This record gives sequence, C-alpha cells and structure tokens, in this order.
Amino acid sequence: MSGEIRGDTTLLSQRVEPAQRRGFALAAALFTLLLISALVTGVFFAVTEETWASSATAERQRALSAAESAVEMTIADWNAEWFDSIGASVTRSATIEEVGAPVAIYVTRLDSTLYWIVGVATAQSRGLGVSCRIGVAVRAVNNSDHSITIDRISERSWSELF
Repeated sequence: MSGEIRGDTTLLSQRVEPAQRRGFALAAALFTLLLISALVTGVFFAVTEETWASSATAERQRALSAAESAVEMTIADWNAEWFDSIGASVTRSATIEEVGAPVAIYVTRLDSTLYWIVGVATAQSRGLGVSCRIGVAVRAVNNSDHSITIDRISERSWSELF
C-alpha cells in the first residue's frame, strides 16, 4: 500500500445521468408562445369584426336619417303642379343629394288625394353599401284658399321597407 493514494472514490464513481426530459423547457416555451399568439390573433379578429359591425350600424343609421330627411323635404317642398300631373297608380322619381347620402324618392299617386312616398338611401363607406328604404303615406288636401295641406296618414305615418 505504499505509494497509493486512497480515498473515498464513491463520489467520483457516481455519474450524473442526463435528465430523461431533455428539451422539455424549449417545447413548453414554444407551446406557450403558440398559445399566446393564438389568443392575440383571436383578439385582433374579434376587434376587427366589432369594428366592421359598428361601422355597418353607423352607416345604416346614416342611410335611415338621409331617407327620412329626403322624404320630409319632399313633403315640405310639395309641388302641387308636379304631383297633380301624376296619374293614378303612376310613380315619379327624383334624386336628392343634400341630405348626407344620395336618396332616390319615388312618389306614387294611389288615388285623387292619397300618395305613397318612398325614400331609398344608400350610404357608401369603407366598402360597405348599406341601404335603407322608408315609405310614408300622405294625403294632399286642397284648401279653399288654393293652398295645399299635406297630412300623414295617422294610423301608420311611415314604415321601414325591406
């Protein structure tokens, strides 16, 4: 035993075995990134859809307001000569541009004093073409002083048409 160095070699003889799940942290990190990117994509998709839906709602309201305004302008600026020249069940049309969106107005004479006015407005914005149609039944009454009174039919003054 001379010249030999003896010691506890049990520590040196134990080898550290590599873990059986080598690369697990990398796979977990990639899966987490994939999950987070899927959630972010879902949020972006939802925000985009909500933006388009709210834009369509705003354009629809704009078209409805334009159609109502154009019908009201037609009633307020009633031209007796123009409307009296319409025969029964004949329709005349005009376009009104001053109400925020172009509106086509159709006036149909139903009988001697009853008219059906339809306003069709189309609002174009961001690739959306939203249209709205409303109809109003009115009665034109000639007064003794040669003035004309336009009365809406009270049972159903206007309705949205589809």
